[in-house]
Amino acid sequence: TTTLIGLLKTARLLRLVRVARKLDRYSEYGAAVLLLLMATFALIAHWLACIWYAIGNMERNMGMDKTPRIGWLDELARQTHQYYNLSDASSGPTIKSKYVTALYFTFSSLTSVGFGNVSPNTNSEKIFSILIMLIGSLMYASIFGNVSAIIQRLYSGTSRYHTQMLRIKEFIRLEEYFQHAWSYTNGIDMNMVLKSFPECIQADVCLHLNRNLLQNCPAFKSASPGCLRTLSMKFKTTHVPPGDTLVHRGDVLTAMYFISRGSIEILKDDIVVAILGKDDVFGENICIHETVGKSSCNVRALTYCDLHKIHRSDLLEILDMYPEFAEEFRKNLEVTFDLRDEHCMVRVPDDGLNSRRNSRFRRSIKSNPSRFYIPLILSG
Repeated sequence: TTTLIGLLKTARLLRLVRVARKLDRYSEYGAAVLLLLMATFALIAHWLACIWYAIGNMERNMGMDKTPRIGWLDELARQTHQYYNLSDASSGPTIKSKYVTALYFTFSSLTSVGFGNVSPNTNSEKIFSILIMLIGSLMYASIFGNVSAIIQRLYSGTSRYHTQMLRIKEFIRLEEYFQHAWSYTNGIDMNMVLKSFPECIQADVCLHLNRNLLQNCPAFKSASPGCLRTLSMKFKTTHVPPGDTLVHRGDVLTAMYFISRGSIEILKDDIVVAILGKDDVFGENICIHETVGKSSCNVRALTYCDLHKIHRSDLLEILDMYPEFAEEFRKNLEVTFDLRDEHCMVRVPDDGLNSRRNSRFRRSIKSNPSRFYIPLILSG
């Protein structure tokens, strides 16, 4: 009766079907799949251990009382010196020792290790051992054969996670920059607005937008109103979010930058060599360099920055148009950090305009040679 009731309880195993359906949602996680495979392997080993104990217990109860016992339970009793007594039903090894030994045997058989210290002795035990070995080979092929693939998928999932996180961080960074730019401009494209106005109004608007730079920078104090209007038309305002690189090492220095707001850092070989802030100037000093140079450092924004940028060609053109302003500009211009790499230069095409500028530079050098240094480049 007790055995029948125990068999009826096995109907609860049908709940595993519902559990298996719910586990499908975790199949995409490599670690969860690996853990589930190990748990399944342990559960099967437990069931087989119970059957192994049942076979051993059945072998003990078969035959006549004086027949010598050779089953694995009798061998365990001899090894542990816990002998069976026919008059005492509770004699022999403890239930804990029996279960651990049975589980040890099934695990070693399923994994095809089989140390031999627990071995089948009767025919029933040997037949069951063969079945365990067959089950173990199938499980090894289906479960442990895919462990490497599971681990590889686990690491690929981790790599995919980090890639997605980087994309999200980049998106958040772009969103922050967009919000900053929108709060600064309210979505108005000044270039498009200026193009719809006459040139005189464009100059007035540009002069107003760049008034702080033109008033505070000593290099522009001697400029006439017409010169200031021309200069303001050439300046471009740039908004830079934190972490953006303005100039890379090796870039051609085609412009000068005037910092209106924020702070930037100058890096050389990943070492910070300078930190610049409001009213600082970086680039290269076109007044002392006849040729175009390349940057020796990286320039990266530390905070949200507003920069005024003017191209080298535009500035040289204005200096050529206003020679009286050019002399004062050369005297008063102070570049906070000169990015020029003296060992790497770019040759400027020798057209007519550049020839006139070069001759003016040469006259300036003759008048005051201590203020200027021009690297000489020989062409074949």
